[in-house]
Amino acid sequence: MRHVLFALPLTTLALVALTHVACAQSSTPEVMRSGKLPTPEPAPTEAQEPECKTLTSGSTFCKITENGVSRWVLQGKLRADFEVGDTFPVYKHSMLMDLRRYKLPAVTGPWRYYVVRGMIYRVDNATKKVIEVVGPTYAR
Repeated sequence: MRHVLFALPLTTLALVALTHVACAQSSTPEVMRSGKLPTPEPAPTEAQEPECKTLTSGSTFCKITENGVSRWVLQGKLRADFEVGDTFPVYKHSMLMDLRRYKLPAVTGPWRYYVVRGMIYRVDNATKKVIEVVGPTYAR
């Protein structure tokens, strides 16, 4: 009888050998439930950081998982970039023109409304100082 040798690449031989070793090491077969292999539960860690994302508006949302259900939750309040008394860069930002859209009172004095990253400011026209931080645009 003659032995026939096939010329197989080394990677194929290595793959066959690794598959054979993996099957030999596995003594208990894995049972599929509803078409899926069971996934091992991650080991509990002391402090696992949640996945968080910050929007261009400045709002931060974090992914919270409770009872196997994940949802995104707003974290904290939107922080103002400018405080009362700060000099406001009026030439870098657009003035609000449609006050009814944001339910703002009419301008009755020498001041204007501006929006920066989702926060509304009332700014003095002459001094360019912030008179009031009105609040976030989404709350209106």
